[in-house]
Amino acid sequence: MNNILYFIKDNMTLTHSIEVLEKLLIHLYLDKNISNKSLSLKIGLPIPIISAFKKELIKFNFADNKGTFKLNSTGITYIKNQLGYETVNITQYASLLIAENMKEFEAELITLLKPIYECRPQVNVMLDQAHATLETSIRRVMLLLKNPCIFKQKVLFLGDDDLTSLALMMALKKLGHCNSPNVSVKDIDKELLGFIKSISEQNDFVINTEYIDLKKTNGYKKQFDIILTDPPYTLSGLKLFLSRAISFAKNENSEILLSFGQKRPEQHREIQRLFHEQNLLVKNIYPQFNQYHGGSIIGNVSDLYVLSITENTYSTIPENSAYSNKIYTGELNPRVKFYQCKSCNHMLTIGYGKNILTIEKLIETGCDQCDGTKFQYRGQEKIHVPTNKQFETKQLGTHIVLEMKHCDSNKLKSIATIESIMLDVAQKCKLNIVTHHFHEFKPWGVSGVIILAESHFTIHTWPEYHYAALDLFICNKFNQQNTLITQLQTQLNSQEYECKILQRGF
Repeated sequence: MNNILYFIKDNMTLTHSIEVLEKLLIHLYLDKNISNKSLSLKIGLPIPIISAFKKELIKFNFADNKGTFKLNSTGITYIKNQLGYETVNITQYASLLIAENMKEFEAELITLLKPIYECRPQVNVMLDQAHATLETSIRRVMLLLKNPCIFKQKVLFLGDDDLTSLALMMALKKLGHCNSPNVSVKDIDKELLGFIKSISEQNDFVINTEYIDLKKTNGYKKQFDIILTDPPYTLSGLKLFLSRAISFAKNENSEILLSFGQKRPEQHREIQRLFHEQNLLVKNIYPQFNQYHGGSIIGNVSDLYVLSITENTYSTIPENSAYSNKIYTGELNPRVKFYQCKSCNHMLTIGYGKNILTIEKLIETGCDQCDGTKFQYRGQEKIHVPTNKQFETKQLGTHIVLEMKHCDSNKLKSIATIESIMLDVAQKCKLNIVTHHFHEFKPWGVSGVIILAESHFTIHTWPEYHYAALDLFICNKFNQQNTLITQLQTQLNSQEYECKILQRGF
């Protein structure tokens, strides 16, 4: 019985993964009267595929078609036993679609979780931690519960999870699904991991906890359907956490729920570029979705990105590679801040290298002279920390990758024409040519390389597809990008192009 969906997939000659059929089956189970059109909109599959799937279910005796289509006892048993829905209270789950019931469910979760959140461990600001509000955790959980496959999917909280794992398990327990072994937390904060494990044991549910340093090479097994991550506030931290999340993603149906602070426009472009480089699909963005206690560096809010893994998604930091760059704000921009006690006028210094790191902790601790808890901010000072050259980031060059489409096929076939175009473009872009070589293939196609003082400029043509692939690697500053693209478009008669720019180095 375990292989029936694979037989159905083969019968339908479906190119999608088996998870798509599981998702269809679960929707049919939870919403008995859902139409083909509604299923199509929810899952993003054409109606003919849904119709064909229903016919296969009838053929394999998973459903009846007496008057109206519906799953029979065999199909329902499969979902309960094989997909793990035996204990799920589907009546209560379905009731969450009603706003009033959802608000009541959220209120009950808040009552259960509030005493837990009040005794959670102190944040470690050197790890860029900031406690998400309880309400934020509830919002994250309710977003996860909108996905009816959540009861069978493996969920990973990677990095600073702010106890959302506990909130999710509490919600699943209320829906009858407390024995699920599918929720995991991987973090560098051992105290946080111990707290999560202790609370989960007290509440009779299982959360798999594991200490992990994402900078190191680890067993990044591709086994999770959903990965939630709340990285450090830096772009290098985002790059590392996002790469590791991709390494943990099961397949192209996996999703990453990324919480990241709002940035200036130029930094926001870097974030979008990172998504694009890794071939991640931005499925949704929820602005200011997350709120924090003590996250003043990001204005106490961050956006939530829902990112879909595609078949072409890859991590920019390979799973078998360590990462030596600094990723925390305190490492990249160490500062101390000065506060004056309003009661006794005593000056106190907090921040990098001090016993007290945040104003929140200072208020909790009080003035060391009079125990006062009200302070006036008096400024800050950047701390110079000697750079360890061994671990300093080194950018070696810029790599421009161009896809020129719908080109003139005759030009792509001619070695003389391609050589002339490439040399002319190189000169117009003020590149310093050292030597060059071009080769013509049979029946057609040209490959060529121009060795530059700056590095190289290459082309490979496929005349039969009206397509040319070009690479330009520059070891110094390059400000002729517009000239490069315009000249290539014009001289190859290209009607469409794509461009990727990679910063190369270590």
